[in-house]
Amino acid sequence: MTPSSLTHGSYGYRFSDPELQQLAQIWSLGWDEQTTTLYDWDGTNRRDRGKYIFQYTTAGKGAIDIEGTTYELTPGQAFIVNIPGDYRYYLPDHSDKWEFMFLTLYGNVVESYWNQIQENVGAILHMPPDAPPVSYVHQLLESAANKEIANAHQASGYAYQFTMELFHYCSTLEKGLVQWPDAIIAASMYAKNHYTEEISPDDMAEASGMSRYHFTRQFKAATGQTPIQYLTSIRINKSKELLANTKYSAEEIAVLAGYKNANYFTKVFKKQAGITPGRFRESHKHL
Repeated sequence: MTPSSLTHGSYGYRFSDPELQQLAQIWSLGWDEQTTTLYDWDGTNRRDRGKYIFQYTTAGKGAIDIEGTTYELTPGQAFIVNIPGDYRYYLPDHSDKWEFMFLTLYGNVVESYWNQIQENVGAILHMPPDAPPVSYVHQLLESAANKEIANAHQASGYAYQFTMELFHYCSTLEKGLVQWPDAIIAASMYAKNHYTEEISPDDMAEASGMSRYHFTRQFKAATGQTPIQYLTSIRINKSKELLANTKYSAEEIAVLAGYKNANYFTKVFKKQAGITPGRFRESHKHL
């Protein structure tokens, strides 16, 4: 299952191991799209206390009020909050939709690191779509959709790993990591969500709201890659994952990675990886 083939939905987990509950555990996760202003959560009135939320915008626009200040949440922006807390997040009147991934955790380890991140960086986080915490939530959603989160120890390990990924990423932010402009994040998010389709740099430019000329220059300056290089890297990385971990044929993988046919896919793969897809799969058989 590829990220772009994930369907909207949520998953809840109620494992009962007391020791793991105190350490780190998953409460819920999902990928959602809201189109009505009835979507409105007040952190002061929630019943599921002692939980910690990470919510990452993938499309559209949301909003969150924190201690009297309103923040717009566009693609590439996340928030982290504690339950309970002095905040309210919602679909604002001027937004047609808000699409986002979310992960709700609990446990003493999660609480400690959540509080450190909020103290050092704040509650609003700016992340490119290929940031490790975002990629990790994608992986968790795939595991959840495939019913692979089966026991308390496994779920606790996932919760702990995500917390460490998030803390490490935010520690890097403190050291002055250059953040991508909103327009570039919007374009890269579009590429990450639609790479299985026949999209082009023109579509990425449109998603950014910039002209093709200015978009190409700014994208290269921000990411170090041209738009087509970035899109190709997403597709080739996904195809490597499928070659190493599935039995799909080259024709099937070509389609899942966004290519029209296996011949063109093989040509691009060999140029990027230095070997054919078949040899790459063979070299990963015993890993």
